[in-house]
Amino acid sequence: MKALLTAVLCLCTLAAFSDCVTVQVRNFSFSLESVKKLKDFMDSTVTRNPQLPSARSVSLCANPDLPKEFLSLCDTQDADQIFEDLKPIARSPELCEICAFAACAGC
Repeated sequence: MKALLTAVLCLCTLAAFSDCVTVQVRNFSFSLESVKKLKDFMDSTVTRNPQLPSARSVSLCANPDLPKEFLSLCDTQDADQIFEDLKPIARSPELCEICAFAACAGC
C-alpha cells in the first residue's frame, strides 16, 4: 500500500512539474504542454508535405488550432529550423520532464 501511495505521489509531482517546464530554443520559450500538442500538428503536416520540408512551418502556422505560443515563431525566417529543433522534444516529452534535453528548464 505504501509503495502504491508513493508511486501515485511521484506521478502527481511529475505532472505538477510538467506545467512549469519550459522549452527554450534560441530566443523563444514555450510551455512543455504546447510542445506536446505540437507533435500532432507536425505529424499531420509531414503526412501532407513529405517532400517539402521548407513548407512545414507554413503549413503548421496556417493551422488555426496551433497553440498561440507559436505565432511569434511563425513570423521569423528560421521558423522551419526551430520547428525541427522542437521535433525531438515533441516526440519524447517525457525526456523533457526529467530534463534530459538541454533546452528544457524548470524541473
